[in-house]
Amino acid sequence: MEIVIKNGAIRIKGKTGILQAILGKDGFEISSLGEDNAKRFGGAGEYEVSGISVIGVTDGEGTAFVYEVDNLRIANLTAISEKLNENKLQQLGDIDVLLLGTHSKSIEIMQQIEPYFVLPIVINGNTDSLDKFLKESGLVVNQMPKFSLKKEEIIEDMPTQIVVLEF
Repeated sequence: MEIVIKNGAIRIKGKTGILQAILGKDGFEISSLGEDNAKRFGGAGEYEVSGISVIGVTDGEGTAFVYEVDNLRIANLTAISEKLNENKLQQLGDIDVLLLGTHSKSIEIMQQIEPYFVLPIVINGNTDSLDKFLKESGLVVNQMPKFSLKKEEIIEDMPTQIVVLEF
């Protein structure tokens, strides 16, 4: 699985398909590798196309999405700016990679989810919020143009790592 940020969108490429979510929009599209057949979806619900599963959970503030790509669970919480209630946390389940907008509640949300990797996403070009998030997290930070991960690379008790993608 590979994640990049390009032209205002998060692009997740798996073995069988590609998922693309436009930053600041409540939806996404999935296409099969090697085909021009993108299917667009939005809002809460359950979806599956080309081996990529998506669950959208909403409670009024925004929709949280969990993408399952190559047996990895990726939560997109870029539209969420408040701590999650217990019900939403349970619906999301265990998360390997967290895509998280940088704002005043980011650290608290990250601590609620306890992912292996966090990819902070700057919304509306506010890089000051990214700098503050990185400083307050106190975690190891890696910067790279794309993030690649296989399920077998995750070690059960490994500490959370932050990956800043170039955009």
